[in-house]
Amino acid sequence: MAYLSVIKDSFCNDILAYHISNQITLDIATTIIYKLISLHKYVFIHSDQGFHSLVI
Repeated sequence: MAYLSVIKDSFCNDILAYHISNQITLDIATTIIYKLISLHKYVFIHSDQGFHSLVI
């Protein structure tokens, strides 16, 4: 199974960073934040706790 983590700009809905992992662990969250910071110097992060979706 694959898990997709996405950080999206709430103003224009652009995808700022994403990460795909085969496990849903803390690593998926920390990796995407490090990717975001490496791509965009100044960011403000707000988490709505996210959601899980199963696509078959």
